[in-house]
Amino acid sequence: MKTIFLVSNKPFTGRNVLALGLALNLKEKGSKVGYMKLIGKVPVKVGDKILDEEAMFIHKVLELEDPVEWSCPFVFTYDVQYKLFEGEEISVDQQIREVIKKQAELKDYLFVVGGDNIFEGYSLGIDSFHLIKELKGKGLIVQLWDGETSVDDILGIKELLGENFAGAVINKVPVEEYPYVKEKVVPYLEGKGVEVLGVFKKDKLLEAVTVRTLLEVVNGGIVCCEDKLDEFVENITIGAMDPENAMRYFLRIPNKVVITGVNRTDIQILALETSTKCLLLTGGLYPSEMVVNIAKTKGVPVVVTSLDTFSAVEKIQALVGKAILKEKGKALRAKDLVAKNFNLERFLAKVLNNK
Repeated sequence: MKTIFLVSNKPFTGRNVLALGLALNLKEKGSKVGYMKLIGKVPVKVGDKILDEEAMFIHKVLELEDPVEWSCPFVFTYDVQYKLFEGEEISVDQQIREVIKKQAELKDYLFVVGGDNIFEGYSLGIDSFHLIKELKGKGLIVQLWDGETSVDDILGIKELLGENFAGAVINKVPVEEYPYVKEKVVPYLEGKGVEVLGVFKKDKLLEAVTVRTLLEVVNGGIVCCEDKLDEFVENITIGAMDPENAMRYFLRIPNKVVITGVNRTDIQILALETSTKCLLLTGGLYPSEMVVNIAKTKGVPVVVTSLDTFSAVEKIQALVGKAILKEKGKALRAKDLVAKNFNLERFLAKVLNNK
């Protein structure tokens, strides 16, 4: 079995998305794949077990026959934090190593998603840096493009991992910066001995959130079209302008949620005439029956929240690009993007031949 760690120096770089995309492509080619998330942060109770919601989803998509807890043997909870700082012994490291050992005879490739930085989990003995060295695994850095400091992170991790470094992926590159990254940054890194195995643009679908997630984050209520809660919202707009300007604005922005006060019936009607996936109405009151009827006809969910418009926007903006992976549409998108933008052949050559 080849163990590949996906590491980063920042959170929300797309490690799980890339791991799933790679695993799906290799599985399609006939390889036996495994997945593990080192540190679960989205706890969910299933029976008498605490599992990680994102890891459970990936386990399901990959149709793994292993016990679901193998996909994330350790979930970091408040209780674990309390015990750690109280000096209680927590044998997480042994648990992780045992699961990896159990998979050794069952898989061709095991993708292990590390923490938010390469040293996260150090106090528990499960940081990516030491596990890669100990297990003679390979480290693939998934780097969020954040300007020239991203180059420093890649070069720094390459030096730390040494012969265990498998290459780099530059992810979430804004469209307007993509030519610069491809034409300037990639050749520079390759000149420094970094194998850049893929450059991925920011993807609207992968950054999107579902109406259901919006409903949860604003603690809202659903007025109509409950069957559309799993629709993806790609853009956020605020309906605070006059109707004439609003229509021009709404026409330019597809697949959006329009956030506006419940009293702005004029704005709501205009929004429903354009590519709108959800109306999110602030102020806590029930919307106009006319608006509700139009929304039902158009199949657009209407969500109401007691939050004010500013607070609702703030909560939703904080979520975009940071939501956990739990939608099949995103999983299929991940597979497609990896197939098109990742040099799988070169990656496998490095992993298998240690080149």
